[in-house]
Amino acid sequence: MSDPTLVVEDLSVDLAGSEIISEVSLTAGAGDLVGLVGPNGAGKTTLLRAMQGSIEPTGGRVRVDGHAVGDLSARETGRLVATVPQETRLSFSFSVEDAVAMGRNPHIGRFGTADADDRRAVREALEHTDLTALADRPVTKLSGGERQRVLLGRAFAQETPLLLLDEPTANLDINHAINTLDLVRSVVDEGRAAVAAIHDLNLAARYCDQLVLLAEGSVLEAGAPEAVLTSGTLEAAFDARTVVATDPTTDSPRVTALSEEEWAEGERAEEERADER
Repeated sequence: MSDPTLVVEDLSVDLAGSEIISEVSLTAGAGDLVGLVGPNGAGKTTLLRAMQGSIEPTGGRVRVDGHAVGDLSARETGRLVATVPQETRLSFSFSVEDAVAMGRNPHIGRFGTADADDRRAVREALEHTDLTALADRPVTKLSGGERQRVLLGRAFAQETPLLLLDEPTANLDINHAINTLDLVRSVVDEGRAAVAAIHDLNLAARYCDQLVLLAEGSVLEAGAPEAVLTSGTLEAAFDARTVVATDPTTDSPRVTALSEEEWAEGERAEEERADER
């Protein structure tokens, strides 16, 4: 059995004197989509930034394909890790094709030019994200969903073993959110590893192989979606009352948040049913 593509061991991060991440460990292998879930401020974005080497951890380590990320140059890291940021704003009037081609920068020398392999990678990324027909359009003229596909295309063109995605469905309507995660799932199934921070628990359960539930910078629970998404763990992480059922269509966990009044009504109804039995 081959080693995991990503290994995070006891990772801790302090920012401005405050511990943001505390001894977090996780792995992701080829073909794995790992979802980071948890409340706002739990440390998901900070963890992703530490994985890509843009934040130096105060403890622990990150290895990608056997390489310690902290020992690599930016160009070397760019050949191993591709990132899709949460912000979909793209500056300047680059064409879609030029923006996607930026994903090849780590593979091209400082004074080099794109070769046949670079052009192939860009062409395949455009095809994969259904952007070929938009290749000449300025990115400033695109919709939010189309801009998200450009960011995905740029990451796909990098052809790295690891993808890191920070809330890839944020600010997207449900159709674009589903399309985005379908695209991510398809490249993962082709043999890449991916870690994605996803705020929608139901989408995370539907698309991810494993979930890591963060709370206050630490791992509260990790494992298969059905093991992580329980009423007890969700209440501990989000301080929220939830009912977790199985979606009859996707066969994945489905989380429904309840108000205190709805929860109390449910408990009363359960007590009445118990009395009748």
